[in-house]
Amino acid sequence: MKDSEINLRQLRYFAKVVEVRNITRAAEQLHIAQPALGLKIRQLEEMLGVPLLHRHSRGVGPTPAGELLYTRACTVFSLLEQTRLDVARFGQAMYRHLTLGLTPSLVLLVGTEAIVAAREQLIDVSLRLREDPSFALVDAVENKEIDVALAYSVAERPGIHLTPVLYEELLLVTRADQAPAEKIVTLEQALSREMAHGGKRDAGRCTVEFAAGERGIPFKVTYEMQSIVGIREMLLRGMAATILPYGAVAREVANGELAIRRIAEPLLTQTLYIVRHAREAGGPLLDETGIAFFLRNLTGLIAEKQGSLARRIDFREPPSGNAEGVPVQAVP
Repeated sequence: MKDSEINLRQLRYFAKVVEVRNITRAAEQLHIAQPALGLKIRQLEEMLGVPLLHRHSRGVGPTPAGELLYTRACTVFSLLEQTRLDVARFGQAMYRHLTLGLTPSLVLLVGTEAIVAAREQLIDVSLRLREDPSFALVDAVENKEIDVALAYSVAERPGIHLTPVLYEELLLVTRADQAPAEKIVTLEQALSREMAHGGKRDAGRCTVEFAAGERGIPFKVTYEMQSIVGIREMLLRGMAATILPYGAVAREVANGELAIRRIAEPLLTQTLYIVRHAREAGGPLLDETGIAFFLRNLTGLIAEKQGSLARRIDFREPPSGNAEGVPVQAVP
C-alpha cells in the first residue's frame, strides 16, 4: 500500500473514535492498544494534511473535516455491506422478502388474510407485515425501511410514488346505545359530540379537520390517542365518539357493541394508495413473482369487506381528487 492511500482499517478506527468520542474507550472496543490507535489517527491526519479531531477535557470530537470524513466513511461501509449482500445472492436461491406496511384498520380487516394469501399467490417471496399509521408507513417507504405500503390520504412528495386503488368512507362511530336515531348524519351533528382521534398527522383526522375547516364547523379533539385499540376502548366505555373507517371497528359493529352512521354534508372519504419509493416506481416489483396480482386481490378484499362503503380504482386509473361524488347508499 502506498503511504498516500487510505485503507478501510484506518477508516474503521477513525469512525469508532468519532462514535465513542474517546480514544481509550475506542481502543478497548477495537481490541488494540491505545497508543497504537492514537498513532493511526495521527498518521491519517498527516496523510490528509488536516486535523480530524480536536481534544478536550471530556475526550475528543471531530473537526469539520473529521465530520466530513466520518460521513463519507459511513457511506463507504454501507455500500460495501450492500455489495456483499447483493453478490452473495448469486450463490443462493432467488428467494426474497417483501415487507408490506398496513394501517391498523387494515390489519384488523385483512391482516390474517394477507398472510395466508401471500403463501398461495407469491412466487418465491416471503411476506412480512408492518403495522403503523399512514404517515409512518409513508416515511418508512421513503427511507427504504419497507418495500411497499397501503396508506390513506397521502400527499405527493418527491421521495415516493403513489397508485390510488380505493375510495373509502369515514363513518361516525359510537357505542351502540349512544348512536343517533338517523342512519345518516351531517358532519356538524357528528362533531357536536366529544371526539377521540389520533394525532395531528393521522390521515382520518386530517380529512375530518379539513372538511370541518372548509365549512366553518368547530372541530375539537377531546381525547387524542394514536391507537385504534385505545380509541375503541373509549368508545366502548361511552366516553366519546370518533370518525373512523369501517375496518377499524368491523368486529365490534358485528357484535353489536359499537354502531356506525354514514356522514353526509359532506360525504367524508379517504383514498387508499399503494406507496412505493420513487426510485423504484419504474422497477419490476409490481410485475414479478405475483406481487401485482397479490396486491390487486388484497385491495379487492378490502373493498369487498366494506360493501357499499368503498369503491375500487383500477390500478391504471389516474388519481381523480377526492371521492365526494360517491353516491350515498344504505349502511350494510
